[in-house]
Amino acid sequence: MFGLNAKQLFMLLLLIVALFAGSQVIPAYFHAFQFNDFIRQEVKFAVASRRTTEDIRARIVEKAQEFNLDVKPRDIHITRRGPAFSVELDYIIPIDLRLYHRDLSFHVTETGELFDQ
Repeated sequence: MFGLNAKQLFMLLLLIVALFAGSQVIPAYFHAFQFNDFIRQEVKFAVASRRTTEDIRARIVEKAQEFNLDVKPRDIHITRRGPAFSVELDYIIPIDLRLYHRDLSFHVTETGELFDQ
Protein backbone atom coordinates (compact mmCIF):
# COMPACT_ATOMS: atom_id res chain seq x y z
CA MET A 1 0.00 0.00 0.00
CA PHE A 2 1.48 3.36 -1.14
CA GLY A 3 4.79 1.56 -1.68
CA LEU A 4 5.24 0.91 2.06
CA ASN A 5 5.85 -2.44 3.68
CA ALA A 6 3.94 -3.56 6.78
CA LYS A 7 6.55 -2.26 9.26
CA GLN A 8 6.67 1.20 7.67
CA LEU A 9 2.87 1.38 7.54
CA PHE A 10 2.68 0.40 11.21
CA MET A 11 5.25 3.05 12.16
CA LEU A 12 3.35 5.69 10.16
CA LEU A 13 0.10 4.73 11.90
CA LEU A 14 1.84 4.85 15.28
CA LEU A 15 3.22 8.32 14.48
CA ILE A 16 -0.25 9.57 13.53
CA VAL A 17 -1.76 8.21 16.76
CA ALA A 18 1.04 9.80 18.82
CA LEU A 19 0.54 13.17 17.12
CA PHE A 20 -3.22 13.04 17.74
CA ALA A 21 -2.74 12.11 21.41
CA GLY A 22 -0.16 14.87 21.81
CA SER A 23 -2.50 17.41 20.22
CA GLN A 24 -5.05 16.61 22.94
CA VAL A 25 -2.80 16.23 25.99
CA ILE A 26 -0.21 18.99 25.49
CA PRO A 27 -2.76 21.86 25.34
CA ALA A 28 -4.42 20.55 28.52
CA TYR A 29 -1.13 20.69 30.43
CA PHE A 30 -0.34 24.08 28.92
CA HIS A 31 -3.70 25.52 30.03
CA ALA A 32 -3.22 24.01 33.49
CA PHE A 33 0.20 25.65 33.72
CA GLN A 34 -1.23 29.03 32.67
CA PHE A 35 -4.17 28.72 35.09
CA ASN A 36 -1.89 27.72 37.99
CA ASP A 37 0.40 30.64 37.19
CA PHE A 38 -2.60 33.00 37.18
CA ILE A 39 -3.62 31.76 40.64
CA ARG A 40 -0.05 32.17 41.89
CA GLN A 41 0.04 35.77 40.63
CA GLU A 42 -3.39 36.61 42.08
CA VAL A 43 -2.37 35.35 45.50
CA LYS A 44 1.07 36.95 45.39
CA PHE A 45 -0.20 40.40 44.46
CA ALA A 46 -3.49 40.36 46.42
CA VAL A 47 -2.20 42.80 49.03
CA ALA A 48 -0.79 45.21 46.43
CA SER A 49 -4.03 45.09 44.43
CA ARG A 50 -6.14 45.49 47.59
CA ARG A 51 -8.24 42.44 46.79
CA THR A 52 -10.48 40.64 49.25
CA THR A 53 -11.00 36.89 49.36
CA GLU A 54 -14.25 37.22 47.41
CA ASP A 55 -12.50 39.29 44.71
CA ILE A 56 -9.83 36.62 44.39
CA ARG A 57 -12.42 33.84 44.26
CA ALA A 58 -14.39 35.66 41.54
CA ARG A 59 -11.29 36.34 39.43
CA ILE A 60 -10.20 32.68 39.66
CA VAL A 61 -13.64 31.47 38.54
CA GLU A 62 -13.64 34.01 35.69
CA LYS A 63 -10.20 32.84 34.50
CA ALA A 64 -11.28 29.19 34.77
CA GLN A 65 -14.19 29.95 32.45
CA GLU A 66 -11.74 31.42 29.91
CA PHE A 67 -9.92 28.06 29.88
CA ASN A 68 -13.22 26.11 29.81
CA LEU A 69 -12.50 24.57 33.21
CA ASP A 70 -15.39 23.42 35.38
CA VAL A 71 -14.48 25.42 38.49
CA LYS A 72 -17.23 26.75 40.72
CA PRO A 73 -16.80 29.28 43.57
CA ARG A 74 -17.47 26.51 46.11
CA ASP A 75 -14.49 24.52 44.73
CA ILE A 76 -12.05 27.24 45.80
CA HIS A 77 -11.08 26.86 49.45
CA ILE A 78 -9.66 30.03 51.00
CA THR A 79 -8.31 29.80 54.54
CA ARG A 80 -7.42 32.95 56.45
CA ARG A 81 -4.79 33.01 59.19
CA GLY A 82 -4.41 36.59 60.38
CA PRO A 83 -3.08 38.74 57.53
CA ALA A 84 -2.13 35.62 55.56
CA PHE A 85 -4.37 33.35 53.57
CA SER A 86 -4.09 30.26 51.45
CA VAL A 87 -5.99 29.19 48.35
CA GLU A 88 -6.55 25.52 47.57
CA LEU A 89 -8.19 24.25 44.42
CA ASP A 90 -8.61 20.84 42.83
CA TYR A 91 -9.79 20.69 39.24
CA ILE A 92 -10.01 18.18 36.42
CA ILE A 93 -9.38 18.52 32.70
CA PRO A 94 -11.02 15.71 30.71
CA ILE A 95 -9.08 14.24 27.80
CA ASP A 96 -11.06 12.48 25.06
CA LEU A 97 -9.00 10.42 22.63
CA ARG A 98 -12.13 8.84 21.10
CA LEU A 99 -11.23 5.31 22.22
CA TYR A 100 -9.67 6.31 25.54
CA HIS A 101 -11.02 8.79 28.09
CA ARG A 102 -8.92 10.14 30.92
CA ASP A 103 -9.28 12.90 33.49
CA LEU A 104 -6.16 14.89 34.33
CA SER A 105 -6.33 16.00 37.97
CA PHE A 106 -4.59 19.14 39.19
CA HIS A 107 -4.15 20.55 42.68
CA VAL A 108 -3.12 24.15 43.40
CA THR A 109 -2.08 25.51 46.79
CA GLU A 110 -0.81 29.06 47.17
CA THR A 111 -0.25 31.27 50.22
CA GLY A 112 -0.10 35.05 50.37
CA GLU A 113 -1.01 38.15 52.33
CA LEU A 114 -4.41 39.78 52.24
CA PHE A 115 -5.57 43.37 52.26
CA ASP A 116 -8.04 43.99 55.09
CA GLN A 117 -10.35 46.94 55.00
